[in-house]
Amino acid sequence: MTGKTLSIVVPVYNEAAVLGELLERLKAIAGTLSDEFQLSVGFIFIDDGSSDDSFAILNAHDFGPRPVRLLQFSRNFGKEAALSAGIDAAQSADAAVLMDADLQHPPEMITEFVRIWLDEGADSVYAYKASRRSSEGYLKAAASRLFFWVINRNLRYQIPPGAGDFRLINHRFMKALRSLPESDRFMKGLYGWVGFRQIGLPLEPPLREHGNSSFGAFRLLSMTMDAITSFTTTPLRLMAMAGIVIAMFSAVYGLFVVIETLFFTGVTNGIASVLTLIAFFGGVQMIFLGLLGEYIGKSVLEAKKRPPYILAEDISRKGDAVEGR
Repeated sequence: MTGKTLSIVVPVYNEAAVLGELLERLKAIAGTLSDEFQLSVGFIFIDDGSSDDSFAILNAHDFGPRPVRLLQFSRNFGKEAALSAGIDAAQSADAAVLMDADLQHPPEMITEFVRIWLDEGADSVYAYKASRRSSEGYLKAAASRLFFWVINRNLRYQIPPGAGDFRLINHRFMKALRSLPESDRFMKGLYGWVGFRQIGLPLEPPLREHGNSSFGAFRLLSMTMDAITSFTTTPLRLMAMAGIVIAMFSAVYGLFVVIETLFFTGVTNGIASVLTLIAFFGGVQMIFLGLLGEYIGKSVLEAKKRPPYILAEDISRKGDAVEGR
């Protein structure tokens, strides 16, 4: 008997349609883990300000003898904050499994996570998308590759392409994550930053059967900007390089204009080309200023040291006992 404890951490946001199936599959896999690995398995659910009945369904569900903790945010703080709250709540466990509630992270895969953790001593076992193009389309897959190319430039660590939040992390991995002071978090980057021994497993996510993803194009773009400005200065270096290249071309073009004016008569000035160049360089400057503003704005927000989340409810159950905080 190992005597180890495992917490399954699940952020929830408007997932009332799938919670019934998810909870039954989680209880089944918890029984398998207990029987096969002699683990003490508990659940931690974080309701991220859902507007449907998600928290009520969780609160009314019978989890049997397994310990469960139900956290509800005072409002929607985002998935990164929900994962942080789950890791904080699981601090006494030997390991925690982080997963989504939309059934695209199959609970049955947790068995393989646990086996690698126990047999190979991995600090983290994560799932990565085996093929992004088949599940997301060519354009989104290409954008993803560009994102990881930018964010992994000149780093002493790597964020594995295709890796998500579906993973097992052990006690010292969780302790390292809790020690990080930033409130505006990009968890996929933090997993790579803390290091330790990590093992990846391929995953072909099943299609979402109920509802729509809350991560639309604009939200994904916003998360991409947050991630890049949190973990790399590559855009700033690219801006400097672009400035050098533009200055060189401007100098060459200026020399060409002087030579043309002095030695070639009858050449008319092209007002259209001048206006086009002005508009182009003005647009480039606005993009660069906006990117600088992102970095400065993030620094201001971090300087305020606001907590990443606020709890409205904290309910703990140990078997049939219920304790509210």
